[in-house]
Amino acid sequence: MADSEIFGKKRADYLKFNGNYAAGTFLDNNVQKSNYTKVALVPTIDTINSWSKLYKQFKLGEDYSNDQYWQDKSKYLSDVTQAKEWLEELFKDAFKITAIGAEFLESVGNRSSENSVQLTEATDMDNNCYYILQSGFPALEAKSNAMKQSPDFAYDRDVFNVDDQRNISFDERNMDLLIMAMVKDYFDRDITPQELVSKLPAFRVCGTFNDYGRPASDGNRLCTIIKTSHKNDLNQASDETQLAALKAGKPLAVDVDRSAAWKANEKKRLEWLLAGEPAAQVEK
Repeated sequence: MADSEIFGKKRADYLKFNGNYAAGTFLDNNVQKSNYTKVALVPTIDTINSWSKLYKQFKLGEDYSNDQYWQDKSKYLSDVTQAKEWLEELFKDAFKITAIGAEFLESVGNRSSENSVQLTEATDMDNNCYYILQSGFPALEAKSNAMKQSPDFAYDRDVFNVDDQRNISFDERNMDLLIMAMVKDYFDRDITPQELVSKLPAFRVCGTFNDYGRPASDGNRLCTIIKTSHKNDLNQASDETQLAALKAGKPLAVDVDRSAAWKANEKKRLEWLLAGEPAAQVEK
């Protein structure tokens, strides 16, 4: 399947790796056990390996490591409080942010909202899962292309379309399917179309990466929320408990019903947080 290149010229403005749009996946799958207002998202193993190859290819070092990551951790922070407050204002219910996934450009991070993707998972008082997607157009098209080319996901659509007059539009149904595929990619959850209860129609937003739901007719990002009937079945110990277990050489996530890849990424996240202590202690 061919990639969509409607925003290809925008992505070409990223010049660090000679035309390679070095977007990588960053996660925190244990936000629900955190008391912090901002959390540090950590790159997945695939992202670390992909960026390491670019570092070697362009002679920037042997690997992308936690040394580069911790040089400026603020590039990878995600604001938990704003997402929670926005959901509670919209739906008049109490919410808990449970997990966050994002796509960041290497060395750019959250400094470019147009070139980032953000998917926030939350649960209401009945434990139903909600998903907030906010993404710049070039980054969302790139993520859609990556998911479409992956053999691991049943996703074969394009979010954006262009007509004969070069007017660009987005497809709400395909965006829903992309979100469901991303939920599997980031959080290892299988959300079915039958579990999609309702949604907030997608709209353009402005602001920084950590600004939620700021409508703007000329905004360079899209935002939507979907509500599902899928229940949050994940229950794991806090980061503090797991970091203590990691230091003691004890196994992690033994009773967590998730894939080996999910568990490996969670372990890598904890290892990088451990390497960055006390910098890993983000503001409460």
